[in-house]
Amino acid sequence: MPRSDAKRRADNKYNLAHYTVLGCKMKIPEAEAFKKACKDAGTTPNAVFREAAEKFMKDLERDI
Repeated sequence: MPRSDAKRRADNKYNLAHYTVLGCKMKIPEAEAFKKACKDAGTTPNAVFREAAEKFMKDLERDI
């Protein structure tokens, strides 16, 4: 069942207040290979980026 307009608006409002989008530039062949590798591994690029960012931040905390 699709979300109602009210639910979509509420979700958008919440996401706008609590989330941001980070991005990076990659050459098209590398980006396509990365997306395929993620799919083959049963994950998504977003999940890989989030895990890498969390590990990076955790490693920084250890170094302080």
